Amino acid sequence: MKVLISNDDGPPSLKESPFILPFIEHLENLGWDVKVCLPDSQKSWIAKSFMIKEEVQLRYFNRKTKEITTEKENSNDFYLLSGTPATCVNIALNHLFKDEEFDLVIGGPNFGRNFSTIFTLASGTVGAAMEGVLNKKKAVSVSFCFCNQKPECIKNCCETASGLIEHLYNLSVKDNIPWPENGMYNINIPMVDYRCPVHITDFHKANYGSLFKKVEESNKAAGNRFIFSPDFTAINNEPDGLPGTDKWALMNKYVSVTPMVASFQTTILNDIDYGFDSLNEKTHSSIATKI
Repeated sequence: MKVLISNDDGPPSLKESPFILPFIEHLENLGWDVKVCLPDSQKSWIAKSFMIKEEVQLRYFNRKTKEITTEKENSNDFYLLSGTPATCVNIALNHLFKDEEFDLVIGGPNFGRNFSTIFTLASGTVGAAMEGVLNKKKAVSVSFCFCNQKPECIKNCCETASGLIEHLYNLSVKDNIPWPENGMYNINIPMVDYRCPVHITDFHKANYGSLFKKVEESNKAAGNRFIFSPDFTAINNEPDGLPGTDKWALMNKYVSVTPMVASFQTTILNDIDYGFDSLNEKTHSSIATKI
């Protein structure tokens, strides 16, 4: 299988991006053809955004020396871009690897959870996969939940992810089970050292409060500043999620597979009268008066 991988945690790092290198090495050991284009730094919580006023710089991650270089030194060096995960996927598909045909785009594996509406909408990992969908590719996003780094748990997550991705891909290619139309799969895998049951899930519906904290300034001339400091009290106080949701799955040590559409879905409430007829009458009257 030939895949393009991006993430939102950035290049390999024990602190911020510990899963990307083990996952890629695992896929390569299976014989997969893996191309990699990552943000050159942490880009979590950035969703499927583009920084359109900034030039995007290309560098490389040398897998042998673990250094970031301005020139490509080995054939298996990772491409690094000073952009968002969606930027990485778009440039990779349309420029860096434009002459190559991929079976799949993979976002992740994310360092932590990407379940429920609040995390999925904000996730750069999911954003990378969504960009693949919008470039007419099959795509999945993968998250290892939660944030332990035990080698046996990482190994199990990598094996679970590769097996599940291959299973879903083969269903669409060999068994004529349709891939989600204009969509992708969002996969969350518990960080344990044993295989977990797999469930098709829906999103857990959740809300949050403040994501930022005001910085107390000793010098008033410095002005007002805020830093990212999420308050997840409301989320942590919620129930475990309704059966069949992604949060329910993870709280019960199940693998969550959520088919999703790469768009904001519309909600049509046909039984509600929004009173637009009266607004339209005023518009028509105004036009008639001007004529």
